[in-house]
Amino acid sequence: MLRAYGLCRGLPRIAVLALLERTPEPGELVMDGIAVDPAHRGAGIGSLLLAQIAAVAAEHGCSRIRLDVIDVNPRARALYERHGFSAVRTEQTPYLERLMGFGSVTTMHRAVEARPGHTLEQQR
Repeated sequence: MLRAYGLCRGLPRIAVLALLERTPEPGELVMDGIAVDPAHRGAGIGSLLLAQIAAVAAEHGCSRIRLDVIDVNPRARALYERHGFSAVRTEQTPYLERLMGFGSVTTMHRAVEARPGHTLEQQR
């Protein structure tokens, strides 16, 4: 954030985003975000990252992954949907539109599958 906006414009954005932070539910891994360099998008890197996130969640006995995606990133939302994430709620954020450039945030969930030969209870 600071690299993209500089100190004076970045700090207020960081402060506002801190207000959106939510505490994970028991058994839930919260994915805060992934990024793929624009020059490498479409090469399957996002899919590989999501597979690794699911593996980490399974290794830690999580039953669900949660993430938030902003309305101005339909490509990311489509990627998440292809990987089994479903929208559970959309929160309108008009107060962030001028400051952050997005007007809503959609929370998505995906169940975590147990590793082959293991149940989620055995992984805990």
